[in-house]
Amino acid sequence: MTVQRFASYFLLSTLFACGGHPSEHGHSHGGDGHGDGDHGDHGDHGDHGDAEGESIAVTRWTEGHELFVELDAPVAGKPFAYHAHVTRLVDNHAADSGTLDIRFEEEGGAAVLSHTDEAVARAGIFAATAPAPTKPGSYRLRFRYTDGEEQAEWDAGLVQVGQGAGIAHPAEDEGEIAFLKESQWQVPFGVAVATERPLAEQLRAAGVVRSAPGNTAVVAAPVEGMLAWSDALPVVGRTVTRGERLATLVPAGAAQHWANLQSDLATARIDRELAEATVRRLEGLQPGSLVPTRRSDEARADLARAAEQLLAAERRLGALTSGNTGAVAIRAPADGVIVQVGAGHGQAVGAGTPLVSVSPDGAVLIEGRVHARAAGDLTPVASLSAMRGDWQAPLDLLAAGATVLNQRLVYDAETLSAPLHVLAPPGTGLMPGDLVELEIGIGAATPRLAVPRGAIVEINGQDVIFVQKTGESFARRRVLLGSADATHVEIQSGLAPGEVVVVQGGFDVHVASLSGALESHRH
Repeated sequence: MTVQRFASYFLLSTLFACGGHPSEHGHSHGGDGHGDGDHGDHGDHGDHGDAEGESIAVTRWTEGHELFVELDAPVAGKPFAYHAHVTRLVDNHAADSGTLDIRFEEEGGAAVLSHTDEAVARAGIFAATAPAPTKPGSYRLRFRYTDGEEQAEWDAGLVQVGQGAGIAHPAEDEGEIAFLKESQWQVPFGVAVATERPLAEQLRAAGVVRSAPGNTAVVAAPVEGMLAWSDALPVVGRTVTRGERLATLVPAGAAQHWANLQSDLATARIDRELAEATVRRLEGLQPGSLVPTRRSDEARADLARAAEQLLAAERRLGALTSGNTGAVAIRAPADGVIVQVGAGHGQAVGAGTPLVSVSPDGAVLIEGRVHARAAGDLTPVASLSAMRGDWQAPLDLLAAGATVLNQRLVYDAETLSAPLHVLAPPGTGLMPGDLVELEIGIGAATPRLAVPRGAIVEINGQDVIFVQKTGESFARRRVLLGSADATHVEIQSGLAPGEVVVVQGGFDVHVASLSGALESHRH
């Protein structure tokens, strides 16, 4: 479990632990603002069912907003209490300003009565009382939220205004998981309507990223010799700049001499280290000890001689690897990342041997293998995406301008797989050596029921989604996945078109289900 996920889990556990306990008529939302005395200047509604006998809960969506409202079943000529939650869907924002209009209409659309709540009681919630029509009967109830140019309208359907007492209304189909608005507003959360989307049959392949042909700068050995790495250490994966010295090629005639000089250099370094250790030991003795002054002077003289011998060995080796003796400096041919090194330090190489290959941040070639037996034809390509382990979502390669180089899949009898090559342009963020999972949609795309990839939550090895039934209740669905593209995945079973699906925050809903308490939608 990541730190971020653990933090969400802790937050939700805390919210639910403080959210109240079941009662005979429902559950109080306690400290989160529903129920016990937290209605600002509007008073405590408590459980509407106890006060008026009946209550109504309605959830409606527009393209950009959600309304979840609870109100006492209206009685002719009497005020009724309401609790309206307004959420902006694009960023899961609780409405913290604006006004809410409530309107009763007769058949034909004529307004009978309207009421405007001028301000939120607290962030996301309008909570007050409004008058009901003076005559009992059936009315259409409408809500409108306005905040500057931002506006949303919802048709809450027909409501019955009772004579002397509230009339029971059919209850909305609730889910088995309660997740309060106050909790939803505290975490990344979002919903979307399940609709059909053009998707094609899909192939999957594991692949590795290589430098694209023509996009790699290579330095080769001009003559036979021995490669001596510089202090820059040219290793694969290191970023270099054009002209940076990476190694030296010692000509073949001087190779043996270079090996002897390397040995002399190593010996000189050891002698100096031993001399330094002796001096430190003698200097660490207490003054007046039995060590004569002459011994200390000799130790310092030995250190000076060792230092001179080391300097001389370094100069002889430097002279051998300089251009004056025919040595060749191996420099980075371009800005980029080293993707291949032809030889290690001290190894002999032949003329023409590639020594260092550098790949600029540009086009790459993805080499993959398809193992699942599928149709051989790879045209037309309807979708193409790649997923790297550290990415949160797949990269749409087709939109980035990538192309599939193969026209057909040709399977190998020994590996039972077919090669696949994808050429990706610069700017994708892919680097040579990356391991990716390719997904390719082949053939004509047809409409299929699909949801955003973020809606899928894996729980105990099963793919599930969470369907929002009302503003604060959700149902868990096990689903069968089908084809996909970079952003959406097909749902073959477990979901119906038009249902509202949690596309961000599904794991948080799962955590809410672990609390074991189904909280009431009566506030």
